[in-house]
Amino acid sequence: MIERFEKRLHVFGSSCHLLLAGSTTDGAQILELAEAELARLETKFASSVNESIIDNINQSAGTGAFTPLDAESRSLFTYVTALWDQSRHLFDPTACVLLDCYNAQGKLRATDQQLQGMLKLVGWPALEVGAEGARLPVQGMAINLDNCVRPYAIDSVRKLLIKEGVSHALIEMDQDAASIGKQSDGANWLVGLRHPHGVRTAIARLKLNNSGFAMRGNFEHRVMIGGENFSRALSPVDAQPVPGLLSVAVIAENCLTACSAASIARLKTEQAGLKWLEKLGLPWVAVDRKLDCHGPLAPG
Repeated sequence: MIERFEKRLHVFGSSCHLLLAGSTTDGAQILELAEAELARLETKFASSVNESIIDNINQSAGTGAFTPLDAESRSLFTYVTALWDQSRHLFDPTACVLLDCYNAQGKLRATDQQLQGMLKLVGWPALEVGAEGARLPVQGMAINLDNCVRPYAIDSVRKLLIKEGVSHALIEMDQDAASIGKQSDGANWLVGLRHPHGVRTAIARLKLNNSGFAMRGNFEHRVMIGGENFSRALSPVDAQPVPGLLSVAVIAENCLTACSAASIARLKTEQAGLKWLEKLGLPWVAVDRKLDCHGPLAPG
């Protein structure tokens, strides 16, 4: 008999849903292993957790002290540097300090002088990674890798479930998800995606079988400037909203790959972002600044 095991928890500041099924009878114990893996990665990398690697780097900024890194941490920083390079330096985790310059509605509340001062604290290449570990050179600098660690954590849990013999599973966290196979009855795994078509904001259902999903940006939380729509992505160059796609969702072989594609596309200008996605050859959907949908997964 095929049993289903399910768990909901809060991790990395987001709700997380774990659902698995299979012929195994120890699903509850496997869910405990999955929860422990999520807790491990949250404790290790979450920016909001005291004494995590990221918190230690931020707290030590400007002191000259290094935060030791293990192989897993170094691999994560290498991945982030690749994203920074492929996005032509627009994907910059040190730009998290710029969020303080805007209010909850995405409106600028800092003066030009304050904004220029904050920009001096932005620059991923300033992070020094060496044999002793990692450090930021200036007090006030900070990094936040949560948007990268979430999909990494999902993929890590997926690998763990596969190792434990799970043949049907869905892992969802915030705007990211991954699946193993199909549902135990042969039905497709589905993820919901809002889109701006129709009288009210609608929800499209996307098939997600044995693959990963990531969405970056939210057209519902857009900012209106001079009569034009902008996402809340900020340029690390001038701290202004990026004139790019409002939302980008991608399906790939794993969650981290989907995250990479969606993150880079969202930070490019609209046309450059669309061309980038088309060249990748992956299933995707994007919402532009006029609230039009594009891509193979766009609703008909």
